[in-house]
Amino acid sequence: MRKAGLDLLRLTAWGICGKQPDREAISGMDLEKLYQMCQFHSLTALVCMTLESSGIDVPSIWTEAKSKAIRKNILLDAERAKICGFLEQNGIWYMPLKGVILKELYPKLGMRQMADNDILYDRQFQKQLRDYMKQSGYTAESVGKTHHDTYMKPPVYNYEMHTILFDEYSPFYGYYQDIRQKMVKDPENDFGYHLRDADFYLYLIAHEYKHYSAGGTGIRSLLDRFVYLRAKQDDMDWEYIRRELKTLKLAAFEEKTRVLAEKIFSGENLEGLSEEEADMLEYYLFSGTYGTIQHTVENRIKKLGCDGKKVSKWRYLWRRMFPDMEFYKMYYPFFYRHKWLLPVGWLFRLCRGVTLRRKRVYGEMRVVMQPEEKKQEK
Repeated sequence: MRKAGLDLLRLTAWGICGKQPDREAISGMDLEKLYQMCQFHSLTALVCMTLESSGIDVPSIWTEAKSKAIRKNILLDAERAKICGFLEQNGIWYMPLKGVILKELYPKLGMRQMADNDILYDRQFQKQLRDYMKQSGYTAESVGKTHHDTYMKPPVYNYEMHTILFDEYSPFYGYYQDIRQKMVKDPENDFGYHLRDADFYLYLIAHEYKHYSAGGTGIRSLLDRFVYLRAKQDDMDWEYIRRELKTLKLAAFEEKTRVLAEKIFSGENLEGLSEEEADMLEYYLFSGTYGTIQHTVENRIKKLGCDGKKVSKWRYLWRRMFPDMEFYKMYYPFFYRHKWLLPVGWLFRLCRGVTLRRKRVYGEMRVVMQPEEKKQEK
């Protein structure tokens, strides 16, 4: 585990719990490497605030990143109010998700950095929302292709408008298919909704596991959980939560990661982690906010039932080049509907990978073909 990762955890724990930072410990930190690690985990603003509270002279690169995070939160909030206003005026139900709720539980504005805002809304009004967003200057990056529509506008506006919480290929699709039954009406809005604290926590776990089991997810996911439980755990229905976690098959994951988060952010006793906890923490540390190609490949190989040997690499590559029909149904519905054109689909994907996704394809190939000892070093 890199020293910068340990420094990140220590400073994050001090900042989130409002503890006085240890100036002597900070003096031994490599702030340049620490900055890179913080950027990797979207925790730069929080750590910057912690460094400032210690009284040291914080480099401008840190303070500029903090200011940008605060500004972005303010701008996203203001623009979200306009979008929700449109939904209200047109009688369209909606429910803000994830970071929109979590950021309010952090001690200071901007501590919880935001890449985008997520909002669930009535999919029957997809066209009306698209027209409104385009008229408001947004580019429709993706509409109707996945479980959420993506709209972007300079300088920082990025909204994921969810039509469902999980796509039909997710193990959680059935559980969340009829989310309206779990939604509670906001007292101050006619068409705004929210989840009960227990149900929000369950969704948080399911969403975290989705990323954890794919390309990985970073320290901020553990921190979100710690912050949420610190604010809500005494008022939540834990009997209900435990029962629903069993239904979702997430009971073991929730318990292990909850205990890990508590040890990291409250006790600061990283030496007391078990071997399993240390391995799990390392996985989070080297995943970053949005996961890595390395973890994506490793998790895909596991799902294929491969053993990591050379033969598994070729089996993996074969499946990536010629995926099953479920893949085409989700990502290339035209070829799913016209199966006789599948050879054209293979060629189309190859050309698209070489031209538009060259860096990602190269990165994936490099991970797959590297020797096992190299993977273990990482």
